Amino acid sequence: MPPSSSSSLRPPLLLPLLLLLVLPRCGAAGCGDRFLTGQRDFVLDAKASVLGGAALLGTVYVQSEDECRDVCCGESRCNLALVLPGTAEAENRTCDLFNCIYRNSFVCSFVNQAGYLSLIREPVFKKYLGEPLRRGKQVLPIANAEIVDYSWKLERGDVNVTIEDTDLPDQKNISNLLPGVYVFKLTVTDSNDQTDSDTVEVLVLNPEQSGLYCLTPMKAGPCRAAFPRWYYNSSNGMCQHFAFGGCKPNKNNYLSNEECMAACRGVTATSERSISVSTSAVCDSTCHPDQLVCNSSCCLDRSLECDGVKHCSDGADEAYCNKLNQTFSRLMSIDVDPKKAQCTQSPHTGPCRASHTRWFYDPVRNKCYTFTYGGCDANDNNFEKEEKCSNACDGVTNSSVFSVPMFERYGSRDGDGEDDEDGEDDEDGNSSGQVALAVILSVAILALLAVMTYCILKARRKRTHQPVATSPAMVALSEPDTSVYNSTTKPV
Repeated sequence: MPPSSSSSLRPPLLLPLLLLLVLPRCGAAGCGDRFLTGQRDFVLDAKASVLGGAALLGTVYVQSEDECRDVCCGESRCNLALVLPGTAEAENRTCDLFNCIYRNSFVCSFVNQAGYLSLIREPVFKKYLGEPLRRGKQVLPIANAEIVDYSWKLERGDVNVTIEDTDLPDQKNISNLLPGVYVFKLTVTDSNDQTDSDTVEVLVLNPEQSGLYCLTPMKAGPCRAAFPRWYYNSSNGMCQHFAFGGCKPNKNNYLSNEECMAACRGVTATSERSISVSTSAVCDSTCHPDQLVCNSSCCLDRSLECDGVKHCSDGADEAYCNKLNQTFSRLMSIDVDPKKAQCTQSPHTGPCRASHTRWFYDPVRNKCYTFTYGGCDANDNNFEKEEKCSNACDGVTNSSVFSVPMFERYGSRDGDGEDDEDGEDDEDGNSSGQVALAVILSVAILALLAVMTYCILKARRKRTHQPVATSPAMVALSEPDTSVYNSTTKPV
């Protein structure tokens, strides 16, 4: 992409982060987070979850559910722990750790399986799986939404950032961004004067960080599944398809060619971003979440784990790699009923701006309802005709639903008011749904705020004849729910 000083906001790109790690058993001293128990006898659908962006963080052996919870609590990226079947007194029960949040969405899927139990961080459970926090039911968005105002506000970050209007009311041009963290808040108002808001966190990477996403070699990983992924080949400036094994990726790993090219277009091995990650452990420093602790007190970038090269003198980066495929294969081999998996997915509008009327199956009410589909990133519970929806999902009930409140959030669409609270009518509910839709779509657009960072930095250099600082303090963020951008072309 040729240099410019600003860029319009576009639908979000996804950063694949599947970090599989066998963790040492450890307690959670100082971790005060509460965990809630998910519905028993449900197991995580590993294939669907990983395809959606979930990350398997590790596997440990524990003696109790409490110990599994404590291990997850002590891992900052873990928000769900899956305990495998076993008696309460059984030794060496398996505890699998997951990050289920990807781009501010809960992407883990579940299917019936006796004996399994999930433990979920309370804030995550309440936000994504529990009862809705807003007054009344959240009605699915409808096509004739009348949003009258979109308001963007910088909540945190460099105050010199410039936000300019575009031809579209819900999009802005952003410039003057520097490496670091930004938090933006969008508030939308509809014609009934109802409002809703949401925030997005943006991390603009410095050259050393962003080099990881475009300049590292392709890595299939030690596991033996076959997920379609893309990597950027800096020698020819193109993104190429490869089969990702399912665990231990590096950061040059994308869900689509479009994501990959948007992130790395124009990058070459001799560009200013060719600051590669150290392949040696750095000692006597504090390790951040993207680093592995080796030699007791040294830090190594996790992208170097299981690459076939021993980087830690104690071999910690390669010690468990041969066992990872067995762990991942166990999760992948769990029998999944495709009908139940399809028909228990909550309706998904998607980030695109089109307006297509589609049908989804509600297993709580055993009926199909309409919703507005944006035109991209559909899940499988998306049908063009009511008849197809009913035939495909006939017989699926709420006994196959991991979180009933995920469907109860949408209330009744029959118009009989049987599920409405406080006698609120459908018109008010629809307005609420319209506002929610606008927030979802517009925040999705905002997730690409920093695409022009390189152009801005170059423009500043031209104006000041001084290099821009490119080594801000590292910020420990959870990457799957943070918009991450490189410092030259596009966000990853």
